Amino acid sequence: METAVRLDTSGALCPMPILELAKAIRRVAPGTLVELISTDRGLEADLPAWCEATGHELVRMERREASYVGWVRKAG
Repeated sequence: METAVRLDTSGALCPMPILELAKAIRRVAPGTLVELISTDRGLEADLPAWCEATGHELVRMERREASYVGWVRKAG
């Protein structure tokens, strides 16, 4: 998947991955795809909830061994 911004928050615990994603989303243009990598298993629940609450599109989410990877497209 072609990603405009890659954000690796490996090692950071909740709420840091989502807070870092929120900062990154504010800096990019609408329609930009942001890839979030995290080792916090709470991301499986937190990322879909955050996208629903903020209106951004959760394009895809997958697990890669000890990491969780989500792709979010900025709304707008």
